[in-house]
Amino acid sequence: MGKYDLKGEVGSRPDIEDRRKMQEDTNLSYFHGALMDQDADGLLQVPVLYYYLLQQNTNMKKSMSVKQQNLKNEGDFLIQSRHSSGAVRQRMVIAIRTKDAIKRIDIRRTENGVRLGAKTFSSLKKMVEYYSEKPIVLQGGEELLLKKAIPKGKFQLVHSDVKLLKKIGSGAYGTVYRGLLLRDNNRVIAVKRIDSEGTDDQALVEMMKEARAMQLNEHKHIVKFFGFIVDRMPYLLVMEYCDGGSVEDRLRAHPRKTTVPMRVDMSTQGSYGLEYLHSRDCIHRDIATRNCLIDKGIVKLADFGMCRATNVYKIDLSKPLNVRWLAPEVWRNGETRYNTDIYAYGVMLWEMFEIPYNSPYCEWKAYTVKQKVMAGYRMPPPPAMPEEIVTIMELAWNHDPDKRPDASSLRKLLDEVNKKYGGDEERSKISTLRSRA
Repeated sequence: MGKYDLKGEVGSRPDIEDRRKMQEDTNLSYFHGALMDQDADGLLQVPVLYYYLLQQNTNMKKSMSVKQQNLKNEGDFLIQSRHSSGAVRQRMVIAIRTKDAIKRIDIRRTENGVRLGAKTFSSLKKMVEYYSEKPIVLQGGEELLLKKAIPKGKFQLVHSDVKLLKKIGSGAYGTVYRGLLLRDNNRVIAVKRIDSEGTDDQALVEMMKEARAMQLNEHKHIVKFFGFIVDRMPYLLVMEYCDGGSVEDRLRAHPRKTTVPMRVDMSTQGSYGLEYLHSRDCIHRDIATRNCLIDKGIVKLADFGMCRATNVYKIDLSKPLNVRWLAPEVWRNGETRYNTDIYAYGVMLWEMFEIPYNSPYCEWKAYTVKQKVMAGYRMPPPPAMPEEIVTIMELAWNHDPDKRPDASSLRKLLDEVNKKYGGDEERSKISTLRSRA
């Protein structure tokens, strides 16, 4: 057994008994792991199903009365962990809905179990059973009785639900694996794993932004989201596995075999995903061929780490940016909107028809790209790009953002071109090409 400080935290790796107790906690329906306060407060504020609909859909919030938005029941509770990279032993809090607020009380794990205030229990379950009968007494005499345990939501998975198989790539804050979703008949999945030592808190923040963005979006041309895992580290995002890889990888690997009709079809498919996303009041903010995945010939928008559920999102221009896909007005006002996604889609159209594939403005440094684009310069269309697509690309690149087509208009324009080039007939060819790679 490791040595403990006065707060009940361990200085060495936990032993088998510690791990057993932590696993027991994970199995409790009301143990939410490292769920962030923002998300936990939502679960305590409104019923679980309503929360996942409300947390990003601003239009739905506006349509609900103040009374509907503040459904609450005193005594509702859940338990969260506070696990930093510097301490192996979990610290926890119990979050309780009171009449006027949500209060959090520290729970300490000790050699003998868990401690809340001056009282020690053999397990979290025993603690909850006790305080469901007798109130927690706070300083000042306020009494809190635990009434209803709030269970994990639809998208909250645990580590025992998944199995990691093979590393398939790296993302902004971790590693991507192919794996199995055991609770869904061993469905093949993609799993993003946070594995950055010392930056877990910020990585968790970024991961949960992506999770929130994906929870409400379900569409044929959007990568399906299955859930997030925060019961313990490492934290994970679980989503659909697309066996065809990214569109960029396809364009690089098969420049000649990827025909113009196939490129037109992939361009059109992606626009369906963007149209849906904008209809859900979301800005993707990272449209590019690298963030479009292929599964059985179907192109799906992916990587929602920068996606925001709003029609305007202010950015910090001092931080790293995807300069080659960035609309010129963003450099002036620092704002991303639906029409900045449209501009980026225009750049993606250019990517689709560049043979062999090269990054946009590949011969220029980022600063030069910024200066040129702000001055009105746009790349010439690739020789393989059909004239109809050239016209659409130039509309998407209009220097006046208000004159760019919206996502629905963009999709309709591309649909018309796609019909001319074969449309759905190209999808089986896209899938077959990958299987022969």
